[in-house]
Order: sequence, then structure tokens, then C-alpha cells
Amino acid sequence: MATRIAEFDHWRAGYGGATVKVWLAGTSTLASIYTDEALSAAAANPQTLDSMTIGDVTYGKFTAPLYIGADYRLNVNTTETGANVRLPITTLAAADASTATVQSAAGTTDIELEDIVARSVYVRDHGVFLPTSDGAASAATNTTTLNAAASAASTQGGGCVVLPAGTFAHNALTALATNVVVRGQGINATVLQCAAGSNVHTQGGAFSGFMDLTLDGVSKTASSVGVYSKAKDKTVFENVLIKRFVTGISYLGGSGANWKNLYIDACTNGAFLRGDNNASGGADGAEFWRNKWSGGQVTNCTSIGVELAYIDKKCYHNVLDHVGFASNTGVALSVVGARYTDLTSECWFTGNTTDLSIEDGADTADFLENTVVGFTMYGGLISSAMSFTDTCQDVVFRGVEFSGGTYTLTSVDNAIVSVDCIEDSDVALAGGSSLMWMRQRTIVDDQPSTSGTTSDATSTEAWRYELAPGERVIVEAKIIANGRNVNDYATYHIERAAHRPASTLDFDNQTANFTLGATLTGSTSGATALIIAQSDAGATGTLTLRETVGEFDNNETITDGSGGSALANGTLTHQSAVLLDAGDTALKTASETDGAFAAIFGVTGGAVRIMVAGAAAKTVEWTVSANVVSG
Repeated sequence: MATRIAEFDHWRAGYGGATVKVWLAGTSTLASIYTDEALSAAAANPQTLDSMTIGDVTYGKFTAPLYIGADYRLNVNTTETGANVRLPITTLAAADASTATVQSAAGTTDIELEDIVARSVYVRDHGVFLPTSDGAASAATNTTTLNAAASAASTQGGGCVVLPAGTFAHNALTALATNVVVRGQGINATVLQCAAGSNVHTQGGAFSGFMDLTLDGVSKTASSVGVYSKAKDKTVFENVLIKRFVTGISYLGGSGANWKNLYIDACTNGAFLRGDNNASGGADGAEFWRNKWSGGQVTNCTSIGVELAYIDKKCYHNVLDHVGFASNTGVALSVVGARYTDLTSECWFTGNTTDLSIEDGADTADFLENTVVGFTMYGGLISSAMSFTDTCQDVVFRGVEFSGGTYTLTSVDNAIVSVDCIEDSDVALAGGSSLMWMRQRTIVDDQPSTSGTTSDATSTEAWRYELAPGERVIVEAKIIANGRNVNDYATYHIERAAHRPASTLDFDNQTANFTLGATLTGSTSGATALIIAQSDAGATGTLTLRETVGEFDNNETITDGSGGSALANGTLTHQSAVLLDAGDTALKTASETDGAFAAIFGVTGGAVRIMVAGAAAKTVEWTVSANVVSG
């Protein structure tokens, strides 16, 4: 490689006619120098610089451009010697530079090249690894190379096995050792294909796993498992797609995983995540607990999308965070005996045959650790069927949008609780335990709801909450009053319960009895309501309804989806709200007299109200802050 000797390419003051020797770096031996980049036209060494005088200053420079093919330094007039100039390295020409050191521009430590290269293991450093587009590609050869690279990473204590972009056929990947991660160039950029009917990729140690690639089973070969892991902790999935296996992922225990952007598509079973002792294979499985899956989707699975299950070990405290389930023709998410499962940050279900199934596990021995205790979904979307069976303790949906589907509750021991959720009109409840579906609504206002000034004894409405028919509430109010023309004040902390009885609808011409807990629908109005009671005199009677959407028309046909049918005899009769004495408390502190102010609860129509009043000739400022718990 030629390098320009640039020190005297331009006129430099004080060097006119100077003698310049070009030495090999670190020696006093004259170097071979040339006037061309090809290093073929030799130049004299030493060189005598051209001279030019301007005023009292003499300038000097090379008479022609000079080139050199080695490290060098300059000596001028035998009195000035410059620093060594090193040529950049472009080839080692079979030299061993493994122990050569380098240092980054911002660093302070010399690092051997061997250590830098070893940070990542490149698969093609360990053999032939060819894509399917290459006519010479061999799955067997690729397998040997891939396993050799994984072994090399393990030998050095762990690291990334880096794969190039492309689609690569292989037979199977030997169990990845602790700290070994296989990393491609991106989902669908690097694809590992294997159609073996066995465990194709095995995670054999903690912190092992896959990044930035696709694992493809090609044709869902019988008994194929995309990734298999048994009792391994802190495993790795990051930006990974697993597709076209009978079972995408099969886990027999493990903890502490934090998977990110994991996608599963077109498998029979997307992921079995189980607490499993592996009794038939050596009893070396484990509990599946404290794992988190953040981001990604499970799509087009034909039996089960994801199963969290107690087999014979606990499955508990696992989190799915912003994971979507779409177009699965079986059960998208199955929870079998798993405990304390959380779906957070807007998990969503759309286009599935069944979105969610929750039931106890089959084993009922010992401590009954297979019963579902604790399942919470925060936000997100449910748009298809759900089923609930057995214990179902502390199963709670918070702020979820239910956009459709039939929710079947069978022999449920505990209420399924829906808190601050939205239900579309086409949501239906079914099963013998359908009345165990409980709805609650919480309204919290942390700022003063209202404020004002009163100066007479006339009651003024300071706060109001309109109850829906059949709704129960507990209202907690905090009220502060300060006199403006009197040294009086009052502070109130009042709690009061209220309810609004459900609405009623008369009917006649009944052809079949209605079912309690079923949804009543008007054939022409489209109005719907939940039937909670009925008075039936044969052809005539009265239905008691809550969760009403719309208004029923007189004489329209009303049906309940379970065979009940009649004609509406009139329209809905709505009831007024009622204050309840049960649980009524009032805590009040005041000055030497609080006669300047009064605060009371009241009801008008369907609303509960807080009324305030001052005394004659006494001006009082007031603020009211109220919280409502609704069910």
C-alpha cells in the first residue's frame, strides 16, 4: 500500500534548500521512496527541497510528490527528526495478529484482537453454512457448523452465535449451553428451517436463547417442537418468530425469563408453559413461575395459542404484557390451574374462536395447588367467547373492553368480577353460573368537585351522581366550609350508601317463560337488558331489569335468547334512587359552633345529591370532593 509523504507537499517557511532524509520508522536506514503511487519510479533519498524567497522569508517544498510503502520518519538537515508515521493495516498476509492490541479513540485500555473477535462467534468461522438458495447447501453440513459454533461460544463462557441473513436448513440444534444466544439479522431476515419430528431447538442452560431471527418448522411435522426447555431459568427470546411447528414452545418449568417481542404463528399449539415435574422423563422438571413475556403476538394456532398450566408443579406469578392473540381457531389463552396470572398493558384478543379459558387442573391431590387463584387482566380487548369453570378465585377484569362473544360460566365457585369495563350489547352470558358475573364501576375524583359561596338558609345542590337502574353506590364526601363574615367553620367527612332499584317492564301474550340472568332483547327497538327477577302470572307478568341499553317499545316482541318470548305491555318503568341506612357513617368536626353551615345527602329521581346551606346573614365558602364506588 502506498502512502503520500505529505510533510513538504506545500511551501513551508524556513526550509528552502533543506536536505530531507526519509528513514524507515524506528531506524536510521534510508527508505525506498517513489514518485508514483504504484511505487515503481524510484526517487532520490535524501531529497533537496526547492527554494522560494518572499521578502526576508525563504520557503521550501518537495520538487515532486513522493510515496512510500513502509512506516517512516523524516530527518531535516540532520537536526530535526519527526515522529514515526505508521501506515494503516490493510492485510496481515497470513501473519498471526491475535495478540496485537488496539485501543478505541475514546478508550484508555489496550485490548488484544483475539479478545475482541471472541466477543461474538460467527457461524461461518466454524465451517460451511450455506442458504437454501445455494445449490451446494446441505442441512447436515449446516447442522455440524451451527453446533460447532454454539460449542465454541460455550467453551469461552458464553456469547452470541451470529448468523448471516438468509434461509438455512438444518437438522436440529444441540442444547444451547448457559449464556449462549443464537442471533440473526432480524425476523424473516435470518430463518432457521427444520422439519424434524422432535425437539428442534433446545435451551440447555440459563440465559440461553434466540434473538433477531425466525425458527421455521416448515410443515408442522408430527411431534415437532420448535423450542424445548426443561427447568432452565432466565431464558432469552428477543425479536423472534416461531412458526409452523406442532408445538411452537414447550416449557417444563423455569423462572426469571423476560421475553421481548416473541411471535408465534401457524402452529397447532403455540406455547405450552407448564409447571411440570417431567415424571415420565426423569422427574427433573420444575415449577414455571415469575416469567414475563412483553410484546409480540400469537396467531393462527389451531388448537391452543398459549397454555399456562399446572401439570404436577406450580405455575404462578407469570405476566403477559402487551401480547396480542389473533385468528386462533382453538383457545387463544388457556389457564389451567395456574395462579396469579397477570395480563397487563393492553393485551388484546381478536378473531379467535375462543379468547380465554380458565379452569382448575386435573390433579386434585395434596394441597390443591392446581386451582385457579388470581387472574387479572388490565385494559385491553376481549372480542370473542370465554369460558370459566371450577374455583376461579379472584378472577378480575379491570378496564377491559368486551366487544362481543358468549361468556360461559360452569360450576364456578367464585364470582368473576368486571371492574370499570365496557360491554357491548352483543355480549352474552351463558351457563348455570352466569349470575356469578359481577360488574363494578369505580369513579374517583381527586380534585374538589364543586365549590361556591352561600349566605342564606336555602339548600343548594353542590354535587350530584346519576345512578343507572339497578346500580348500588357508596359515596364518600369531604366537605370544608369557612365563614367569610363570621369566625365559624365546619369540616365534614361523610359516607353514605344509595341504590336505584332496577326498572320494570310489563308483558303479555307470553308464549314461553323467561330465564333469570338471560339478556332480554326488543325485536324492533333493539333495546337490551339483563333479567334479574320476574313476576309471572302465566300469559302476563312483570320483568325486573338492569344494565338496560335503549328503551323498549310498547307491543314489540321481547325474547331472551333462551326461548322466552312475549309482547311488551307498555314501556320501561324507571325507579327513583334511595338512600340506604346500612353502612351509613358521618364523621364531623367543627368549631365552637358550626351553625353557620350544614351539609346533607339527598336523592332526587335517579340521582344522589349533596346539599349545602348556610345560615341567614352568614356568608360561607365551601368545597365538596366526592368519591364513588359503584357496583
